Amino acid sequence: MKYYLSEFKICKRCLYTTYHPLGLVIDENGICSGCKIHEEKDQIDWELKKQKLETLVQDYRSKSGKNYDCIVPVSGAQDSYYILHLVKNVLKLNPLCVSYNKYYNTEVGIRNLANLRIKFNVDIFIQNVNPNSVKKITRHTLAQYGSMYWHCLAGQTVFPVQTSVKYKIPLIIWGAHQGMEQVGMFSHDHEVEMTRRYRKDHDLFGVEAEDLCDHSGSLAEEDVWQYLYPTDFDLHVTGTRGIYLGNFFRWDPMAQHEEMIKLYNYKSAILNRTPDMYDYIDCFNYSN
Repeated sequence: MKYYLSEFKICKRCLYTTYHPLGLVIDENGICSGCKIHEEKDQIDWELKKQKLETLVQDYRSKSGKNYDCIVPVSGAQDSYYILHLVKNVLKLNPLCVSYNKYYNTEVGIRNLANLRIKFNVDIFIQNVNPNSVKKITRHTLAQYGSMYWHCLAGQTVFPVQTSVKYKIPLIIWGAHQGMEQVGMFSHDHEVEMTRRYRKDHDLFGVEAEDLCDHSGSLAEEDVWQYLYPTDFDLHVTGTRGIYLGNFFRWDPMAQHEEMIKLYNYKSAILNRTPDMYDYIDCFNYSN
């Protein structure tokens, strides 16, 4: 099926269209829901939000001071540096960092991840899924869904949750919520948290790991088991919850990255396909 630009409305401010995969709404003035939610940032008392978060994390601090207080997913790009800056230097938490190896790594991304561990003095668990299984999954999702990133999205969103359950560390701290920042799916006042349903419906476009086995004769459980979401029972026992810092701190990716360059020597890069020099510089396919 072919789509034409004339079939969609375009936000006159940010130029996103109603074809956005997360679902965009444009009002009678030509302004999209994402831009309207960004306007909230000028009305929010961010100091009050910060105090609310500081109260929230108190219950998750290690009683002995020797154990991890939370889990922080990181990579060699995006908002990893800024998240750790807030977690360690503002909230004064001791995080365990986790990183999923997507196998599309750039040199600057590998360098940034190594530098992050040194600058913030943190422990990092890195998940390297069997590359043969990753290739099989990628061939299937590319052919069936037109996506070579299913394994990346699935791994990045499930490995932190699996680690929470395995090591009994209930609090996972993410950066900004994609649906809120891009298309205004939620208000900052909703203080939305991580959910299995959002991951399936929007990150994985409705396809869980177990679905791959059902839809493909070439994939078996041993190929996809590392992408399986923990059961509701395990999540309940651990008390796992994921919060988004974008609900409590004003999110401005460009300003944050430039601050991280000055403070921690984060490296940016010139990309061929986008003027964004910060967010996806760790991924070879995004940069070319």
